[in-house]
Amino acid sequence: MREGSSQEKNSRLSGWLGLLLGFAAILWVWLVVLPGLGRWEVVREHVDLLDRSNINAGAMFYTEVENQR
Repeated sequence: MREGSSQEKNSRLSGWLGLLLGFAAILWVWLVVLPGLGRWEVVREHVDLLDRSNINAGAMFYTEVENQR
């Protein structure tokens, strides 16, 4: 019975560890990767173009993308 209990604790611990690693990966992308992409010249130019054109990128649909090129 102790083995099952030990395996259950290891399984629970690995579940929490996986959850924490998943959150850490999401935070790393949100706080490191995306801001890094925002510093690229080509990305800044595109964002500036959208701002100058008063285009809300969050409201764009895939059917409208072709018109923006």
